Amino acid sequence: MSMAPFGARPASPQSERRRTRLALMIASVGIAATLLAYAVSPGVRHAVSHAAHSVKHAVGNVIDRDTKHDDTAKRPRHPSPRTVPRRPATTRTAP
Repeated sequence: MSMAPFGARPASPQSERRRTRLALMIASVGIAATLLAYAVSPGVRHAVSHAAHSVKHAVGNVIDRDTKHDDTAKRPRHPSPRTVPRRPATTRTAP
């Protein structure tokens, strides 16, 4: 006995063709609407260019993760406390 709340009937070839045509038509309308919005609106083009730039940067970071970048020349490096020579403690003499 089936646990489904409705009986699943095999689909006829005609309904499969109709479903395929409907899916292709919906996809075509969605792609056309996206391209129209991209062509008409400069704000959309600007946002798409920002998104493309950030994706390119993120992909570059993932791909080039193991290469060594020479960022140390650009920013000053602070010495660690262990490598800084300590000054001798000065003692004050009371007057």
